Amino acid sequence: MNKLLIIIFLIFVLFISQSQAIEKEYARKFINSLKNKDFCSKTFLELEKTDLREVVLLLSSSSCSKEVVSNLPLPKNPYGKLEIAKALKEIGSEEKAKEIYSEIFKETNSLDEDILTENSGKIEYLFKPKVLRRKVWRAAKNREIGKALFYLDYLKDDPFYGYLLAYTLLKAGKRELSKKFFKMASDTVPESFFFLTYLSKEYPEKFFYYEKLMKSSARKSFKRLASVYILDKFFMNDFGLFRKALELSRVFPDIYNYYLARYYVFNFQCEKLKKLPQSREVRALEEACGVKHFKWKGKTDFYSLLLSPPKKFLVGRKSVFRSLKLRNKGLLELYKNNLCYVISLIDRPSPQNALAQYLCGNYKKGIKLALPFRKKINKYPYLLAVLYPKPSVFENDVYSLSIARQESLFEKRALSRSGAIGLMQIMPKTGKYIAKKLKVSSFKSSDLFDEETNYRFGSYYIHNLLREFKLFPLAAAGYNGGPSRVRRAIKLFKFPKTPKDLILLNEVFIPFSETRNYVKRTYVNLYFYSNLYGKGNEWKIFSRHQQKDSREH
Repeated sequence: MNKLLIIIFLIFVLFISQSQAIEKEYARKFINSLKNKDFCSKTFLELEKTDLREVVLLLSSSSCSKEVVSNLPLPKNPYGKLEIAKALKEIGSEEKAKEIYSEIFKETNSLDEDILTENSGKIEYLFKPKVLRRKVWRAAKNREIGKALFYLDYLKDDPFYGYLLAYTLLKAGKRELSKKFFKMASDTVPESFFFLTYLSKEYPEKFFYYEKLMKSSARKSFKRLASVYILDKFFMNDFGLFRKALELSRVFPDIYNYYLARYYVFNFQCEKLKKLPQSREVRALEEACGVKHFKWKGKTDFYSLLLSPPKKFLVGRKSVFRSLKLRNKGLLELYKNNLCYVISLIDRPSPQNALAQYLCGNYKKGIKLALPFRKKINKYPYLLAVLYPKPSVFENDVYSLSIARQESLFEKRALSRSGAIGLMQIMPKTGKYIAKKLKVSSFKSSDLFDEETNYRFGSYYIHNLLREFKLFPLAAAGYNGGPSRVRRAIKLFKFPKTPKDLILLNEVFIPFSETRNYVKRTYVNLYFYSNLYGKGNEWKIFSRHQQKDSREH
């Protein structure tokens, strides 16, 4: 019986290991079909059962006869789905076509014009209230105000109309009008209280709406976001309202305990930290306060790097770059034939696929595909280069690399909801300010989509902040939350001279959760970039004596 189980296990392992790879013969068949533009043959269509599925379906759906296309499985890509829906409609399978049109219409706004044209005069089946709500929300979030208002016009009798109109107005920059409509919508859509909390200017009014939200039937995700926002707002500014809000946040124990810990430290009550559940943040504050000493092992994070710095890097730098080889013969065949657009459509997570994406410059996808294998760095050292890539424009600027990885995962065309642009997510106003400093004439916001310009501006900004604040974590806080907030934090606390000081400053005196987390993540980035591409010591922001003092206490 045991032998049988072992054989089954080995067959399973063999199947898994083979399924992670693209066979060389499949890659060659694919390449030959590309050269001959033969996308409709049985041999080519059989490749749909391999990791080449997406690109096979896309090429076939745009090239083959309507009969062939109508029999293809649905790809993930909405453009491929659209072609199949069109083919089904043309051969008379209208009900199947409608199902696919509905699916695309629900999942994306990017193909609306095509879908509405294809269904001219018969769009009622598409315009279901639930679908339209989602489309309005998506359009408003992306600041496509005209599109949002167009779909809103079909929801005038819907209970979510006022709420969605308020959200659209908010995204259009009309805050006062937006607030008015959120008030009107709050009776039917309790999530309105979240936005009223955010839009109110006076602290008592903010608390009034926060309390309404927490006692309502609104979704937990909204209550959670509001709790973090409101506790950050009241902390150090109105401790009376802070304590009231803290009681309401008890439904989220992790949030409650973290902000209670911040409160204890700020009010010189560090001994009380011992009574709280021992989360990593609470333990860090205990050690920073001198209440207790912990062993920081098993993680490469902000606290471990500061309180128990590793003596050596995970693997040797040379072994990382020596191992940067595609050993999967199918992926190698595609890469050697400059078929990176094909590689970009392969989604199966595997170390070799992650490496292929990295070699093709698909850094964001490479990072995401490599993450599940992070604990196997010793087996696949090249994954460190994939997880912490270095686009050539950055040269060996480890500070800008650490920022850009957190900001955009090196997505050149990244555009945030707030309007930040490019690799280093620079706001247009900040871009104009830097352009003046660098004496760049005729600057336009769209210039920030150029990777060299974006890097030049972002690098100038982070290095300026480094010159002012000396320590990279403080410069990173300035990059994310604005330098004035960092100056205020230093004034309230003091300039951090030890790792413990830095932990206290960041956890207690930096006002916003987003910035505190940003500091932690970019500092970890700096550790890896320093060891991979720098001198190996840029992350060592305190002297050896100070590090030793931190460990002894």
